[in-house]
Amino acid sequence: MKRQCALSFLLLAILGCGSAGQELHGVYAVTGTAHYSIQDIGHYSSQVSNTLRVSEGTASDLVLSDAVGRCFLLADVEGEGAALRPGASCTYPGDNGMTLTLTLTRGTLQLSGRSGRFDMAGTVMATARGKMYPGSFLQTATLARVGE
Repeated sequence: MKRQCALSFLLLAILGCGSAGQELHGVYAVTGTAHYSIQDIGHYSSQVSNTLRVSEGTASDLVLSDAVGRCFLLADVEGEGAALRPGASCTYPGDNGMTLTLTLTRGTLQLSGRSGRFDMAGTVMATARGKMYPGSFLQTATLARVGE
C-alpha cells in the first residue's frame, strides 16, 4: 500500500497540475461595445459580437483568437484571469469601406464560473479613401462560455 501511494504521489509530481490557466481554456461568446476616437473622423461606438477561443500558448500562458483567425492575442495568467500582452495588432473591416487596425496597449480577461469580462484598450489606425487616421479605442465586453 505504501509503495502504491508513493508511486501515485510521484506520478502527480511529474505530471503537475496542468498548464497555467487551463481552467480558462474554452470557447466564449463575446458581446459588448468598442469606443473609437479617430483623428479627423471623430468619436463613435460599435457593437462587439464575436467568438473567442482561449487555448494554451507556447510563447505565453494563453493565446486568445477570434473565430475567423485574423486576431491572435498573447496573455499571461493572473489570479482567476489573464493580462493581455501589449503590442499585438488585429485588422477588421469598419463602416463605409474603412479598415481598422487595432494595436493593444492593455487588456484583461476575468472569469468567474462560466462568464466574465474581456476589456482592452489601445491605438487604432483607420484607413479610408487611401488615407490613414490615427486614434484610440476602448472595448468593454462580457464573456459567456459556449464550449471547450
